[in-house]
Amino acid sequence: MRRSSRFPVHLCRICLTAALAAVILLWPHAEGKAQDTLSAAPPPVLGIVDTIIVGGNDKTEAYVILDEMTIKPGSRLTYEAIEYDKGRIYSLGLFTRVDILYDSLGAQHFLFVDVRERWYLVPLPIFGFRDGDPHKFYFGGGLLHYNFRGRNQKLYGSVVFGYDPAVSFSFADPQLDRENNLYFALSLGFSRVKNRSVIQSDLTGDFYERHYDINGTVGKRFNLFETAGINVGLHDVSVTSYLPGRTASPNGQDTYLYATVSYMYDSRNLREYATSGTMISLYAGKNGFGESALNYSRFGADARKYVPLGGSFSLAARLFGSLVEGGLVPTYAHTYFGAGERIRGYYKTVMEGEDIAGGTLELRYSLLDARTILFSAVAMPAEFSVWRFGISLALFTDTGATWYRGDKLTPGSFATGYGGGIDFLLPYSIVLRTEYAWDESGTGQFIIDFRGNI
Repeated sequence: MRRSSRFPVHLCRICLTAALAAVILLWPHAEGKAQDTLSAAPPPVLGIVDTIIVGGNDKTEAYVILDEMTIKPGSRLTYEAIEYDKGRIYSLGLFTRVDILYDSLGAQHFLFVDVRERWYLVPLPIFGFRDGDPHKFYFGGGLLHYNFRGRNQKLYGSVVFGYDPAVSFSFADPQLDRENNLYFALSLGFSRVKNRSVIQSDLTGDFYERHYDINGTVGKRFNLFETAGINVGLHDVSVTSYLPGRTASPNGQDTYLYATVSYMYDSRNLREYATSGTMISLYAGKNGFGESALNYSRFGADARKYVPLGGSFSLAARLFGSLVEGGLVPTYAHTYFGAGERIRGYYKTVMEGEDIAGGTLELRYSLLDARTILFSAVAMPAEFSVWRFGISLALFTDTGATWYRGDKLTPGSFATGYGGGIDFLLPYSIVLRTEYAWDESGTGQFIIDFRGNI
């Protein structure tokens, strides 16, 4: 894709790069600076917590809530700690309302955590347009249990028809072994996917990929913020029209084992729409162990930083990338912008490669802080009577590139878009983003997206 040489676009790209670099370089110093500020003017301490009492959790085990909190018996309690823990409990995705109250009785200091539970067994209608294209309509249904057995276990099954039909089932237990903080997940699925590669479609027209997959994950949570795990699976993919490169095997079908080791640090205050904290995700995966013609490795990283600026403003930054090494990477394992990852301004433009890198910088202003609304006068189940809303304004710029091994990567390889919008925080952790973005030539596009975090 040829890039425009307009001065504002280059200025935007320079500002984005400088800002992202500054955020990354200052991450370690930002936390130290915050600590220095607290040391100089510490927040008011409400008291030392003796006992924490959890209420309103009719189905949820109390330890699910307590294990997510930074406040423990013996902690020095502050208003900041209360607000932070409220966000962490909301991020569990189990409650429509979270209140944390403090009281004392003589020399004893109590913390009361009062929650209102969601409707956990939810039938989900599934419909939409794949990649935002009205010609790619899909529909179906699923059944999701958010809180199986009251232990924050997730049980999910779905069937999708229309464009890219699929069947899937998954189970996740974040506390398989609570004593050792081990978690477990299992997933099975089938999908019939229309080829996403424009390059391959230009050669023979559209073709389809059939994917069968089964995989399991075992991991450990080291503390409130750090987890690591290993995912092992078996994948089978076949194409309806074979050409060299569409699969590693010459018969048009790859059946291979894969394994991925991952690490995550996550201190975000609210996962679906964070305004403070850090998220760093690293992974290394191997595809093929000699049982197949497939034999390559992929390494990836995703770093996100959220900085409160004061006055209802916050800054969100993201850098991410994925690189491969080894043998042939088939078409179905390529990386894409325009399918999954997006560059606003090039929202529907498909960019293809073996490797990918991108970044986002977003300035947010909270127009309406997230708050809960009780519909007590409306006849509805209690789980649906508490709704949470928030509205934020955002200015953003995105940049990114895909490339093949051997390609020369230059600043001109990156596509950059910028714009602004209104973000709505809706009940049940849904984030609706309505945005307008421009590409490097100044062409604009309106975007409606349900992706929460950058």
